[in-house]
Amino acid sequence: MKLFSSGEKLKPFWVFKSPDGFKIWKIFPTRYDKVLCELRNLEGKNVKFVCLSTENGKKVWEDLNIDEPWWVQISDSDEDLFFLCEFRRPDFPVQGKIYAVDSNSGKILWENEEHTFLFALDGKVYTAKNFIEKRIFFELDSKTGEVIREHGENVDFINELKEFKSESMNFIETSLPFDEYHPGYDKIVEDIKPFIEDADPRFPPEVLTKGNFAIVNYHILNKSKLPLEIEKFSNILKIINIEQKSLIYEDILYRDLSYFLPDVFFCKGDLVFYVKNQTELVTIKLP
Repeated sequence: MKLFSSGEKLKPFWVFKSPDGFKIWKIFPTRYDKVLCELRNLEGKNVKFVCLSTENGKKVWEDLNIDEPWWVQISDSDEDLFFLCEFRRPDFPVQGKIYAVDSNSGKILWENEEHTFLFALDGKVYTAKNFIEKRIFFELDSKTGEVIREHGENVDFINELKEFKSESMNFIETSLPFDEYHPGYDKIVEDIKPFIEDADPRFPPEVLTKGNFAIVNYHILNKSKLPLEIEKFSNILKIINIEQKSLIYEDILYRDLSYFLPDVFFCKGDLVFYVKNQTELVTIKLP
């Protein structure tokens, strides 16, 4: 982890580098001041979880006391808890055993391998049990894992709660394709265009606006080194001060892509999070 001071142009606020041999597979923030990184070693087939403070990038804890070395993933967060799930079968990735993890300590509060995890919301965990001819839904206490109530086959109730779950994740802001359907497109399009003139038209830029700033993700076509070489693309992230019409940050996330990468960054408060080369988690603090 490295900390940087700010200058006239923005610099990384902090950077976390994954251990040798591990790739950053997934990052998942809590509503408060933590982010959990899921790191995978593809050759060794093992997974590592590292919790970082969003305030300075320092490790809060790492490594969990989980027997499963590979077939487990981050599934959700709610309040100050993370929820991890194993797969029932490697060749059939249906979620299996549930782990509730305290984000402050890394302590596993409870485990459950009888229920299938759905989502966590407002201190409750919603799960299901699948039978031959029916599916029964349950509500568990997120701190203890104890069943609070059974909801039978009331899928309408669960679907309604899923909408509230989506709303509860609004503290994470993501980008949208930059076209006429983008909020504020007509207002900022002329300010953004000069900074993305080299964008490949086959891959629409994605933009998130926050106050006077626009965070942009787009792709450019790399110059071919050999005749008939397969096309490769670079993935660019830029932060633009719309009011001053100036570029205040730029980074190349990937240089040899053969496909389009959407949703490469998100914002939480005044912090921009993105992964570079699958080995660095970079944060930028907006002024």
